[in-house]
Amino acid sequence: MLRPFPSYPLCPVCGDPAVNPATLGVRWWWDPELRLVVGRFTPGPAHAGYENQVHGGIMASLADEALAWACAVERGSYCVTGELTLRYAAPAPVAETLRVTASAGESWGRYVRATARLELAGGLVAATATGTFAAMPRDQALRLHGRLHIASGDFDILVGPEPGE
Repeated sequence: MLRPFPSYPLCPVCGDPAVNPATLGVRWWWDPELRLVVGRFTPGPAHAGYENQVHGGIMASLADEALAWACAVERGSYCVTGELTLRYAAPAPVAETLRVTASAGESWGRYVRATARLELAGGLVAATATGTFAAMPRDQALRLHGRLHIASGDFDILVGPEPGE
């Protein structure tokens, strides 16, 4: 069963449009069976770089956030980006929904590597990403936690999964 992640109302990617009108408003989900972060985003004209193509920076922001959530689950703490690498494989047309997925891989100390995919309809890969993230110190994670919007049923990574997940 997919579980939604909390959101940070001011976030440019997962924020609340009532608080940040410029946010992409992406809702991120955790698939415990596949150990995968999943999100969807349908870009509009304001997200275009060149005519009818999603700006690469928008795609990088989507990948960065998905990777951060995957690493957060792995470490049990919110994570910050240390390194982000993207490979653009195909233009992403405006108005076509992007499916963004990410999963954590190797971890050591407070660091985690993760991979992400941005796919168009039919599974065509628009971009892939890798990143290295660092877990926040506990006190910093708790401060951020206090600023998140956490609804009933959200996957609170500081608490951990529900029994059976």
